[in-house]
Amino acid sequence: MKGSSNETTISGHRHCCGAGSQPRRVLVLKVGFGEWLERSRSRRNPVTPVLGGHPRVPQAEAYQKLMAGKVDIKIEVIAQADAQTKITLVNRAKKGWPDIIFGTAADTAQFLDPSNGFAADLTTTVSKDIFTGFGEGNSDCLFDGKYYCLKNDLANTVLWYNTKIFKELKLTVPTTMEEFAATAMKLKGTGYSAGAIGDQNYYASFLQSSECPLAQITAPNTVRIAPEDPKCTRVSKLVQPLLDAGVVDKRSSFDAGFIADVAKKNKVAMTLGPSWFGDFVIKPADSWGVPAGEIAAANMPAWGPAPDDRSGAYGGGVFTVSSHSAFPQAAADAAVWMTTSDVMAKLETTPTFPAYGPANKLWEARISVDPYYASNPYPAMAAGANKISQVDRPVRFPFVAQIGTVLQAGINGGGTLEAAQTDFAKSLQNLAPSSGYTVETK
Repeated sequence: MKGSSNETTISGHRHCCGAGSQPRRVLVLKVGFGEWLERSRSRRNPVTPVLGGHPRVPQAEAYQKLMAGKVDIKIEVIAQADAQTKITLVNRAKKGWPDIIFGTAADTAQFLDPSNGFAADLTTTVSKDIFTGFGEGNSDCLFDGKYYCLKNDLANTVLWYNTKIFKELKLTVPTTMEEFAATAMKLKGTGYSAGAIGDQNYYASFLQSSECPLAQITAPNTVRIAPEDPKCTRVSKLVQPLLDAGVVDKRSSFDAGFIADVAKKNKVAMTLGPSWFGDFVIKPADSWGVPAGEIAAANMPAWGPAPDDRSGAYGGGVFTVSSHSAFPQAAADAAVWMTTSDVMAKLETTPTFPAYGPANKLWEARISVDPYYASNPYPAMAAGANKISQVDRPVRFPFVAQIGTVLQAGINGGGTLEAAQTDFAKSLQNLAPSSGYTVETK
Protein backbone atom coordinates (compact mmCIF):
# COMPACT_ATOMS: atom_id res chain seq x y z
CA MET A 1 0.00 0.00 0.00
CA LYS A 2 1.21 3.49 -0.70
CA GLY A 3 3.03 5.38 1.99
CA SER A 4 6.37 6.58 3.33
CA SER A 5 9.50 4.50 3.79
CA ASN A 6 8.51 3.65 7.35
CA GLU A 7 6.36 0.53 7.02
CA THR A 8 5.16 -2.32 9.17
CA THR A 9 3.97 -5.68 7.88
CA ILE A 10 0.41 -6.28 9.07
CA SER A 11 -1.37 -9.53 8.33
CA GLY A 12 0.43 -9.98 5.05
CA HIS A 13 -0.11 -6.40 3.88
CA ARG A 14 2.63 -3.74 3.91
CA HIS A 15 1.10 -1.00 5.98
CA CYS A 16 2.57 2.48 6.31
CA CYS A 17 2.51 3.73 9.83
CA GLY A 18 3.62 7.19 8.72
CA ALA A 19 5.80 7.67 11.81
CA GLY A 20 9.50 8.47 11.77
CA SER A 21 10.40 12.06 10.98
CA GLN A 22 6.82 13.32 11.28
CA PRO A 23 5.30 14.34 14.63
CA ARG A 24 3.54 11.52 16.43
CA ARG A 25 -0.04 11.57 15.28
CA VAL A 26 -3.06 11.14 17.48
CA LEU A 27 -5.77 8.99 15.98
CA VAL A 28 -9.23 9.25 17.49
CA LEU A 29 -11.42 6.34 16.46
CA LYS A 30 -15.02 7.31 17.01
CA VAL A 31 -16.84 4.05 16.68
CA GLY A 32 -20.49 3.25 17.17
CA PHE A 33 -23.51 2.86 14.98
CA GLY A 34 -21.83 5.59 12.95
CA GLU A 35 -18.17 6.02 13.66
CA TRP A 36 -15.26 8.27 12.89
CA LEU A 37 -11.55 8.36 13.42
CA GLU A 38 -9.99 11.70 14.23
CA ARG A 39 -6.34 12.68 14.35
CA SER A 40 -4.83 15.80 15.92
CA ARG A 41 -1.26 17.11 15.83
CA SER A 42 -0.78 16.66 19.57
CA ARG A 43 2.08 14.49 20.81
CA ARG A 44 0.17 13.53 23.95
CA ASN A 45 -1.47 10.17 24.38
CA PRO A 46 -5.20 10.86 24.71
CA VAL A 47 -7.33 9.07 27.25
CA THR A 48 -9.41 6.25 25.81
CA PRO A 49 -13.01 6.51 27.06
CA VAL A 50 -15.07 3.54 28.19
CA LEU A 51 -16.97 2.01 25.28
CA GLY A 52 -20.05 -0.11 24.84
CA GLY A 53 -20.12 -3.44 23.09
CA HIS A 54 -20.21 -2.23 19.50
CA PRO A 55 -18.66 -4.92 17.26
CA ARG A 56 -16.10 -2.58 15.69
CA VAL A 57 -14.63 -1.41 18.98
CA PRO A 58 -12.35 -4.50 19.28
CA GLN A 59 -11.04 -3.78 15.77
CA ALA A 60 -10.17 -0.25 16.82
CA GLU A 61 -8.59 -1.45 20.05
CA ALA A 62 -6.44 -3.93 18.12
CA TYR A 63 -5.27 -1.13 15.84
CA GLN A 64 -4.60 1.04 18.88
CA LYS A 65 -2.34 -1.66 20.33
CA LEU A 66 -0.59 -2.29 17.03
CA MET A 67 0.26 1.38 16.47
CA ALA A 68 1.40 2.10 20.03
CA GLY A 69 4.48 4.29 19.89
CA LYS A 70 3.79 5.28 16.29
CA VAL A 71 0.31 6.77 16.34
CA ASP A 72 -1.57 7.63 19.53
CA ILE A 73 -5.12 6.39 19.20
CA LYS A 74 -8.22 7.46 21.08
CA ILE A 75 -11.51 5.64 20.67
CA GLU A 76 -14.92 7.23 21.07
CA VAL A 77 -18.48 6.26 20.21
CA ILE A 78 -21.10 8.33 18.42
CA ALA A 79 -24.54 7.54 17.05
CA GLN A 80 -24.88 6.94 13.32
CA ALA A 81 -27.71 9.43 13.15
CA ASP A 82 -25.32 12.12 14.40
CA ALA A 83 -22.55 11.54 11.86
CA GLN A 84 -23.79 13.83 9.10
CA THR A 85 -24.82 16.48 11.59
CA LYS A 86 -21.37 16.49 13.17
CA ILE A 87 -19.67 16.87 9.80
CA THR A 88 -22.04 19.71 8.90
CA LEU A 89 -21.16 21.49 12.15
CA VAL A 90 -17.40 21.21 11.68
CA ASN A 91 -17.78 22.31 8.06
CA ARG A 92 -19.49 25.46 9.31
CA ALA A 93 -16.81 26.00 11.95
CA LYS A 94 -14.10 25.28 9.34
CA LYS A 95 -12.10 23.36 11.93
CA GLY A 96 -12.22 20.15 13.96
CA TRP A 97 -12.74 17.74 11.06
CA PRO A 98 -12.26 14.06 11.90
CA ASP A 99 -9.78 12.23 9.70
CA ILE A 100 -11.90 9.15 9.20
CA ILE A 101 -15.58 8.52 9.78
CA PHE A 102 -17.42 5.24 9.81
CA GLY A 103 -20.93 5.21 8.43
CA THR A 104 -22.73 4.20 5.27
CA ALA A 105 -22.12 4.70 1.57
CA ALA A 106 -25.12 7.04 1.66
CA ASP A 107 -23.15 9.21 4.08
CA THR A 108 -20.20 9.16 1.68
CA ALA A 109 -22.42 10.26 -1.19
CA GLN A 110 -23.31 13.37 0.78
CA PHE A 111 -19.75 13.91 2.02
CA LEU A 112 -18.30 13.98 -1.50
CA ASP A 113 -20.81 16.51 -2.80
CA PRO A 114 -19.02 19.82 -3.52
CA SER A 115 -21.34 21.59 -1.08
CA ASN A 116 -19.94 19.34 1.67
CA GLY A 117 -16.46 18.39 0.49
CA PHE A 118 -15.54 16.12 3.39
CA ALA A 119 -14.79 12.87 1.53
CA ALA A 120 -11.31 12.39 0.09
CA ASP A 121 -10.58 10.61 -3.18
CA LEU A 122 -8.70 7.44 -2.16
CA THR A 123 -7.37 6.64 -5.63
CA THR A 124 -3.90 8.02 -4.86
CA THR A 125 -3.57 6.90 -1.22
CA VAL A 126 -4.79 3.30 -1.49
CA SER A 127 -3.03 0.83 -3.76
CA LYS A 128 -4.73 -0.81 -6.72
CA ASP A 129 -4.02 -4.21 -5.15
CA ILE A 130 -6.31 -3.34 -2.26
CA PHE A 131 -9.14 -2.33 -4.58
CA THR A 132 -8.60 -5.53 -6.56
CA GLY A 133 -8.87 -7.52 -3.33
CA PHE A 134 -12.31 -6.06 -2.71
CA GLY A 135 -13.60 -7.07 -6.14
CA GLU A 136 -17.25 -6.01 -6.38
CA GLY A 137 -17.39 -5.71 -2.59
CA ASN A 138 -16.38 -2.05 -2.72
CA SER A 139 -18.75 -1.02 -5.53
CA ASP A 140 -20.84 1.19 -3.23
CA CYS A 141 -17.77 3.39 -2.75
CA LEU A 142 -17.22 4.02 -6.46
CA PHE A 143 -18.51 7.41 -7.61
CA ASP A 144 -17.78 8.72 -11.11
CA GLY A 145 -14.85 6.35 -11.50
CA LYS A 146 -13.17 7.18 -8.18
CA TYR A 147 -13.25 5.49 -4.78
CA TYR A 148 -14.27 7.67 -1.86
CA CYS A 149 -14.57 5.03 0.86
CA LEU A 150 -13.67 1.46 1.80
CA LYS A 151 -16.35 -1.10 2.57
CA ASN A 152 -16.04 -2.84 5.91
CA ASP A 153 -18.65 -5.58 5.56
CA LEU A 154 -21.45 -6.75 3.32
CA ALA A 155 -24.96 -7.20 4.63
CA ASN A 156 -26.76 -9.03 1.85
CA THR A 157 -30.09 -10.62 2.57
CA VAL A 158 -30.66 -14.36 2.91
CA LEU A 159 -33.44 -16.62 4.19
CA TRP A 160 -33.02 -17.47 7.86
CA TYR A 161 -35.16 -20.42 8.95
CA ASN A 162 -35.67 -22.59 12.01
CA THR A 163 -34.94 -26.20 11.08
CA LYS A 164 -36.79 -27.53 14.13
CA ILE A 165 -39.99 -25.70 13.23
CA PHE A 166 -39.69 -26.60 9.54
CA LYS A 167 -39.37 -30.26 10.52
CA GLU A 168 -42.31 -30.03 12.91
CA LEU A 169 -44.58 -28.48 10.26
CA LYS A 170 -43.13 -30.52 7.38
CA LEU A 171 -42.21 -27.37 5.46
CA THR A 172 -39.90 -27.13 2.47
CA VAL A 173 -37.31 -24.36 2.28
CA PRO A 174 -38.56 -21.84 -0.32
CA THR A 175 -36.31 -20.92 -3.22
CA THR A 176 -38.53 -18.30 -4.89
CA MET A 177 -40.55 -15.40 -3.55
CA GLU A 178 -43.77 -17.09 -4.59
CA GLU A 179 -42.72 -20.15 -2.59
CA PHE A 180 -41.81 -17.90 0.34
CA ALA A 181 -45.31 -16.41 0.31
CA ALA A 182 -46.92 -19.84 0.00
CA THR A 183 -44.82 -21.20 2.87
CA ALA A 184 -45.67 -18.18 5.00
CA MET A 185 -49.37 -18.77 4.39
CA LYS A 186 -48.98 -22.30 5.73
CA LEU A 187 -48.10 -20.72 9.08
CA LYS A 188 -51.57 -19.21 9.45
CA GLY A 189 -53.22 -20.58 12.56
CA THR A 190 -50.07 -22.32 13.81
CA GLY A 191 -48.83 -19.51 16.02
CA TYR A 192 -45.64 -19.23 14.01
CA SER A 193 -44.43 -16.20 12.07
CA ALA A 194 -42.53 -15.45 8.87
CA GLY A 195 -40.84 -12.49 10.50
CA ALA A 196 -41.38 -8.77 10.95
CA ILE A 197 -41.27 -6.21 8.13
CA GLY A 198 -41.76 -2.89 9.92
CA ASP A 199 -38.27 -1.48 9.51
CA GLN A 200 -35.48 -1.11 6.95
CA ASN A 201 -35.61 -4.85 6.33
CA TYR A 202 -38.75 -4.40 4.23
CA TYR A 203 -36.82 -2.17 1.87
CA ALA A 204 -33.70 -4.38 1.79
CA SER A 205 -35.25 -7.84 1.67
CA PHE A 206 -38.24 -7.06 -0.51
CA LEU A 207 -38.05 -3.76 -2.41
CA GLN A 208 -34.32 -3.74 -3.11
CA SER A 209 -34.11 -7.43 -3.94
CA SER A 210 -36.98 -6.86 -6.37
CA GLU A 211 -34.95 -4.00 -7.91
CA CYS A 212 -37.70 -1.47 -7.35
CA PRO A 213 -36.20 1.81 -8.64
CA LEU A 214 -36.30 4.26 -5.75
CA ALA A 215 -32.79 5.73 -6.07
CA GLN A 216 -31.67 4.69 -9.53
CA ILE A 217 -29.03 7.00 -11.01
CA THR A 218 -29.76 7.13 -14.74
CA ALA A 219 -27.37 10.00 -15.54
CA PRO A 220 -25.16 12.38 -13.55
CA ASN A 221 -27.47 14.26 -11.17
CA THR A 222 -30.54 12.40 -12.44
CA VAL A 223 -32.36 9.93 -10.22
CA ARG A 224 -35.27 7.64 -11.09
CA ILE A 225 -37.87 7.21 -8.34
CA ALA A 226 -40.69 5.19 -9.87
CA PRO A 227 -43.03 3.49 -7.35
CA GLU A 228 -45.41 2.39 -10.12
CA ASP A 229 -42.73 0.29 -11.80
CA PRO A 230 -43.84 -3.39 -11.91
CA LYS A 231 -40.83 -4.35 -9.80
CA CYS A 232 -42.24 -2.13 -7.05
CA THR A 233 -45.90 -3.03 -7.29
CA ARG A 234 -45.19 -6.77 -7.28
CA VAL A 235 -43.70 -6.41 -3.81
CA SER A 236 -46.79 -4.99 -2.14
CA LYS A 237 -49.00 -7.44 -4.05
CA LEU A 238 -46.97 -10.38 -2.73
CA VAL A 239 -46.53 -9.25 0.88
CA GLN A 240 -49.85 -7.52 1.66
CA PRO A 241 -51.82 -10.81 1.85
CA LEU A 242 -49.21 -12.13 4.31
CA LEU A 243 -49.63 -9.05 6.45
CA ASP A 244 -53.42 -9.35 6.29
CA ALA A 245 -53.21 -13.01 7.31
CA GLY A 246 -51.02 -12.18 10.29
CA VAL A 247 -48.15 -14.42 9.20
CA VAL A 248 -45.78 -11.47 8.90
CA ASP A 249 -45.70 -8.77 11.55
CA LYS A 250 -46.05 -5.04 10.95
CA ARG A 251 -43.64 -4.32 13.80
CA SER A 252 -39.86 -4.22 13.57
CA SER A 253 -37.63 -7.22 14.25
CA PHE A 254 -36.14 -5.06 17.02
CA ASP A 255 -39.49 -4.00 18.50
CA ALA A 256 -39.72 -4.97 22.17
CA GLY A 257 -43.29 -6.15 21.71
CA PHE A 258 -42.43 -8.35 18.74
CA ILE A 259 -39.48 -9.83 20.60
CA ALA A 260 -41.57 -10.57 23.69
CA ASP A 261 -44.66 -11.82 21.85
CA VAL A 262 -43.02 -13.80 19.06
CA ALA A 263 -39.24 -14.02 18.82
CA LYS A 264 -38.44 -14.83 22.47
CA LYS A 265 -41.08 -17.55 22.36
CA ASN A 266 -39.19 -19.10 19.43
CA LYS A 267 -42.14 -18.59 17.11
CA VAL A 268 -40.26 -17.24 14.07
CA ALA A 269 -40.29 -20.07 11.56
CA MET A 270 -38.40 -18.07 8.95
CA THR A 271 -37.49 -14.52 8.07
CA LEU A 272 -35.66 -12.70 5.34
CA GLY A 273 -32.79 -10.69 6.74
CA PRO A 274 -29.17 -9.64 6.30
CA SER A 275 -26.12 -11.81 6.85
CA TRP A 276 -25.60 -10.33 10.31
CA PHE A 277 -29.05 -11.30 11.56
CA GLY A 278 -27.86 -14.69 12.79
CA ASP A 279 -25.06 -13.43 15.02
CA PHE A 280 -26.57 -10.14 16.13
CA VAL A 281 -30.36 -10.59 16.20
CA ILE A 282 -31.37 -14.26 16.29
CA LYS A 283 -28.61 -15.66 18.50
CA PRO A 284 -28.06 -13.17 21.39
CA ALA A 285 -29.83 -14.00 24.63
CA ASP A 286 -30.82 -10.36 25.06
CA SER A 287 -32.43 -10.33 21.60
CA TRP A 288 -34.36 -13.25 20.09
CA GLY A 289 -32.35 -15.84 21.99
CA VAL A 290 -33.12 -18.79 19.70
CA PRO A 291 -31.41 -21.94 21.07
CA ALA A 292 -28.32 -23.35 19.39
CA GLY A 293 -28.64 -25.99 16.70
CA GLU A 294 -31.92 -24.76 15.20
CA ILE A 295 -31.10 -21.88 12.82
CA ALA A 296 -29.91 -22.26 9.24
CA ALA A 297 -29.46 -19.91 6.29
CA ALA A 298 -30.63 -20.56 2.74
CA ASN A 299 -30.20 -18.64 -0.50
CA MET A 300 -32.26 -15.51 -0.87
CA PRO A 301 -35.56 -16.50 -2.55
CA ALA A 302 -35.59 -15.29 -6.15
CA TRP A 303 -38.22 -13.07 -7.72
CA GLY A 304 -37.65 -14.86 -11.01
CA PRO A 305 -35.02 -16.56 -13.17
CA ALA A 306 -31.61 -14.91 -13.43
CA PRO A 307 -30.97 -12.02 -13.55
CA ASP A 308 -34.15 -11.50 -11.52
CA ASP A 309 -32.60 -13.26 -8.53
CA ARG A 310 -30.98 -10.43 -6.62
CA SER A 311 -30.47 -9.89 -2.92
CA GLY A 312 -30.81 -6.67 -0.99
CA ALA A 313 -28.46 -5.22 1.60
CA TYR A 314 -29.40 -4.06 5.10
CA GLY A 315 -26.36 -2.23 6.43
CA GLY A 316 -22.75 -2.80 5.50
CA GLY A 317 -20.54 0.00 6.74
CA VAL A 318 -17.81 2.05 5.07
CA PHE A 319 -14.82 4.11 6.18
CA THR A 320 -14.60 7.57 4.62
CA VAL A 321 -11.35 9.54 4.88
CA SER A 322 -11.40 13.31 5.33
CA SER A 323 -10.15 15.60 2.58
CA HIS A 324 -9.07 17.95 5.37
CA SER A 325 -6.72 15.47 7.05
CA ALA A 326 -3.26 16.77 7.94
CA PHE A 327 -1.97 13.24 7.40
CA PRO A 328 -3.94 11.88 4.42
CA GLN A 329 -1.74 8.83 3.84
CA ALA A 330 -1.81 7.68 7.44
CA ALA A 331 -5.56 8.25 7.56
CA ALA A 332 -6.03 6.13 4.43
CA ASP A 333 -3.73 3.45 5.88
CA ALA A 334 -5.87 3.26 9.01
CA ALA A 335 -8.99 2.78 6.91
CA VAL A 336 -7.26 0.07 4.91
CA TRP A 337 -6.19 -1.78 8.04
CA MET A 338 -9.64 -1.58 9.58
CA THR A 339 -11.20 -3.15 6.48
CA THR A 340 -8.56 -5.66 5.37
CA SER A 341 -6.61 -6.96 8.37
CA ASP A 342 -6.60 -10.57 9.51
CA VAL A 343 -7.46 -9.33 12.98
CA MET A 344 -10.74 -7.87 11.72
CA ALA A 345 -11.64 -11.17 10.08
CA LYS A 346 -10.76 -13.41 13.02
CA LEU A 347 -12.21 -11.52 15.98
CA GLU A 348 -15.32 -13.25 17.27
CA THR A 349 -16.91 -9.85 17.76
CA THR A 350 -16.26 -8.69 14.21
CA PRO A 351 -19.18 -7.68 12.01
CA THR A 352 -20.22 -10.45 9.67
CA PHE A 353 -19.09 -11.07 6.10
CA PRO A 354 -16.04 -8.83 5.51
CA ALA A 355 -16.13 -7.09 2.13
CA TYR A 356 -12.41 -7.58 1.48
CA GLY A 357 -11.85 -10.92 -0.26
CA PRO A 358 -8.88 -12.33 1.71
CA ALA A 359 -10.41 -11.27 5.04
CA ASN A 360 -13.69 -12.84 3.99
CA LYS A 361 -11.98 -16.20 3.48
CA LEU A 362 -10.60 -16.07 7.01
CA TRP A 363 -14.02 -15.18 8.40
CA GLU A 364 -15.53 -18.09 6.44
CA ALA A 365 -13.22 -20.49 8.27
CA ARG A 366 -14.66 -19.34 11.59
CA ILE A 367 -18.36 -19.04 10.76
CA SER A 368 -18.51 -22.34 8.85
CA VAL A 369 -17.80 -24.33 12.02
CA ASP A 370 -19.82 -22.21 14.45
CA PRO A 371 -21.74 -24.77 16.56
CA TYR A 372 -24.64 -22.36 17.02
CA TYR A 373 -25.95 -22.98 13.52
CA ALA A 374 -27.74 -26.12 12.41
CA SER A 375 -25.67 -26.06 9.22
CA ASN A 376 -22.97 -23.90 7.67
CA PRO A 377 -24.57 -20.51 6.86
CA TYR A 378 -21.68 -19.26 4.72
CA PRO A 379 -22.71 -20.69 1.30
CA ALA A 380 -26.03 -18.81 1.37
CA MET A 381 -24.31 -15.61 2.41
CA ALA A 382 -21.70 -15.97 -0.32
CA ALA A 383 -24.31 -16.65 -2.99
CA GLY A 384 -26.23 -13.50 -2.11
CA ALA A 385 -23.13 -11.34 -1.76
CA ASN A 386 -22.44 -11.73 -5.45
CA LYS A 387 -25.98 -10.68 -6.33
CA ILE A 388 -26.66 -7.51 -4.33
CA SER A 389 -28.87 -5.30 -6.49
CA GLN A 390 -27.11 -2.28 -7.97
CA VAL A 391 -30.26 -0.54 -9.24
CA ASP A 392 -30.56 1.82 -6.27
CA ARG A 393 -27.33 3.69 -5.56
CA PRO A 394 -26.11 5.90 -2.70
CA VAL A 395 -27.54 9.38 -3.17
CA ARG A 396 -26.93 12.80 -1.65
CA PHE A 397 -30.37 13.16 -0.05
CA PRO A 398 -31.27 11.31 3.20
CA PHE A 399 -32.68 8.14 1.65
CA VAL A 400 -32.26 5.85 4.66
CA ALA A 401 -33.73 8.41 7.04
CA GLN A 402 -36.90 8.46 4.95
CA ILE A 403 -37.22 4.71 5.33
CA GLY A 404 -37.73 5.22 9.04
CA THR A 405 -39.83 8.36 9.01
CA VAL A 406 -42.09 7.43 6.09
CA LEU A 407 -41.91 3.80 4.94
CA GLN A 408 -41.54 2.21 8.35
CA ALA A 409 -44.03 4.60 9.92
CA GLY A 410 -46.60 3.68 7.29
CA ILE A 411 -46.14 -0.04 7.88
CA ASN A 412 -46.12 0.23 11.67
CA GLY A 413 -49.23 2.39 11.54
CA GLY A 414 -51.26 -0.32 9.86
CA GLY A 415 -51.71 1.27 6.46
CA THR A 416 -51.38 -0.68 3.24
CA LEU A 417 -47.97 -1.49 1.83
CA GLU A 418 -48.93 0.15 -1.44
CA ALA A 419 -49.66 3.42 0.36
CA ALA A 420 -46.47 3.18 2.43
CA GLN A 421 -44.37 2.61 -0.68
CA THR A 422 -46.05 5.47 -2.55
CA ASP A 423 -45.63 7.89 0.35
CA PHE A 424 -42.00 6.87 0.71
CA ALA A 425 -41.33 7.43 -2.98
CA LYS A 426 -43.06 10.83 -2.92
CA SER A 427 -40.93 11.91 0.02
CA LEU A 428 -37.81 10.99 -1.95
CA GLN A 429 -39.08 12.79 -5.04
CA ASN A 430 -39.57 15.91 -2.93
CA LEU A 431 -36.11 15.72 -1.38
CA ALA A 432 -34.02 14.93 -4.44
CA PRO A 433 -34.21 18.35 -6.20
CA SER A 434 -32.80 20.16 -3.17
CA SER A 435 -29.69 17.98 -3.51
CA GLY A 436 -29.27 18.89 -7.16
CA TYR A 437 -31.07 15.97 -8.79
CA THR A 438 -33.50 15.93 -11.68
CA VAL A 439 -36.19 13.35 -10.86
CA GLU A 440 -37.60 10.77 -13.27
CA THR A 441 -40.82 9.11 -12.16
CA LYS A 442 -41.53 6.66 -14.99
